[in-house]
Amino acid sequence: MLGFLARHRGVVVGAALVLLALGLLSAGSGSVGRSVGLLTAPAQSLVQGIASEVAGTVDRYLFLVEVQQEAERLRREVAELKRALLAVEEVQLENQRLHTLLAFKRTTDLELLPVRVVGRSASAWFRTVVLDKGTDDRIAVDSPVLTPAGVVGRVYQVTPTASRVLLITDANSAIDGLVQRTRSQVLVEGQLKPSCRALYIGRGEEVAGGDQVVTSGLGGVFPKGLLLGRLAEVEALPGAVFQRAELVPGADFSRLEEVFVGIAASAAASAPSQP
Repeated sequence: MLGFLARHRGVVVGAALVLLALGLLSAGSGSVGRSVGLLTAPAQSLVQGIASEVAGTVDRYLFLVEVQQEAERLRREVAELKRALLAVEEVQLENQRLHTLLAFKRTTDLELLPVRVVGRSASAWFRTVVLDKGTDDRIAVDSPVLTPAGVVGRVYQVTPTASRVLLITDANSAIDGLVQRTRSQVLVEGQLKPSCRALYIGRGEEVAGGDQVVTSGLGGVFPKGLLLGRLAEVEALPGAVFQRAELVPGADFSRLEEVFVGIAASAAASAPSQP
């Protein structure tokens, strides 16, 4: 309709002027005016219809603008509610993890310091993570790093405010262990894969897939009895002295967010007393 008015503006204006003049005549000349009014009635109806259509078009346009603004406001509110819900879910998940950590802490006599994982190794040749605490919190080189699900690794670099941990899946990692069921001694060695190797299982040892492997306590880093993982596959090769076995770590290294660092008794004893 707006396009029609724009294209025929001259005609509409002319018609309006004619109707105005005729209206004045009709107002001032009795029966002549009534006759003219009868003649101009169709044109007046046309102009009134056009005016009504224009008014309706404007009303619909304003309504659509208002609806669009309301829709945009609702979209912003929905986005804000989604962000708030995500924050609440993150807090709930963190509380669940911390509850699990605290429950694990009560099961051991080792003094455990809760810390956060704040970095990961970007190298394909090393598997390490960075923690947000260091010597200022009594963490030292060779401090064990644990989760309720199993051993993570040991601290090998430390500064006053941060520590770097060598994961048990790193090729430079080797930990003395025991097959829990048979008490067979093994060496758990990393191999830059999600799994480790369990070495030096004698050919006559009756170990099997699913057997749990725990720390032996030898070497002075890890206390005895901490879970390293489970044997996933055991194979006796012809002519080999030792059986070949893979070990799946108990800790899930792809989801490390909070861990425990074991504090040595000497570090705890030398810590300054709190006022």
